[in-house]
Amino acid sequence: MTASRLLGAAGIVPPAEGERPVQDGRAPADPAALLLSWLPADDAPERPLATLATVDEDGVPDARTVLVSAVDGVSVAIHTDVGSRKAQQLRARPVAALVVRWPEVARQVVLRGSVRRDTAAGERAAFDRRSRYLQLLALLNTDQLANRPRVEREDAFARADLAHDEPAMPASWAGFWLLPDEIAFWEGAEGGPSRRVRYTRGDAGWTRTYVAG
Repeated sequence: MTASRLLGAAGIVPPAEGERPVQDGRAPADPAALLLSWLPADDAPERPLATLATVDEDGVPDARTVLVSAVDGVSVAIHTDVGSRKAQQLRARPVAALVVRWPEVARQVVLRGSVRRDTAAGERAAFDRRSRYLQLLALLNTDQLANRPRVEREDAFARADLAHDEPAMPASWAGFWLLPDEIAFWEGAEGGPSRRVRYTRGDAGWTRTYVAG
C-alpha cells in the first residue's frame, strides 16, 4: 500500500486546491490573521464544531463537543447553559483548551489559555445568531427532560416550537471567551509529514515556531 493510500485511509489528505500556509512556511507573524482565515465569520450559519477541555474540582480533565460562537482576534467564544458542568468548571477554574478540526481539508487548530465570561451584549448576539432549533434547545433541554421517555421529550419540543414565534433568550444562557496564550495550527499533507506552527504569547508579542505534526 502506498503512503498516499495510507494517509487517505486516515482521512488527513488535503484537497489538491487551497492555500497551505503551515506546510509552505508562510504562516503570518500574528496568529490572528491565520485564525480568522480558518474560522467562519460570526454570522455564518454553519458553526464549527470544537472539543472544549476543562478541569474539574479534583484536577481531572474533562471534555465535550461545543459550537464556536464567535472569534475576536485570537480569542474564541462558546455559549452554553450557566448550570452546565462545563460552565461550572470554567467559573471554578477559568482555564481551558479548544480544538477545532477540519478533516476534509486536513487542518486543526488548538488554543490554550485563560477564560472570561462574555458580556450581556455578546451573549444576546450569540443567542440571536443561533438556529431556531438551538434556541428552543437552550430553552427546553434540562436534565429533568432528559430523564423522560423519548415520545414525551419530542412532544415537549413540538409544543415549545408552536408556543414560541421568536424564542426568548433564557436567563441561564451564558458565554465564555477563551483568551489563548498558545495557539497551534496543524496541516496534513499527502506527499510528506504533517506540520504545525505554534504561537506562544510573551511580553513582546507572539513567538512563532514550526514543530512536528
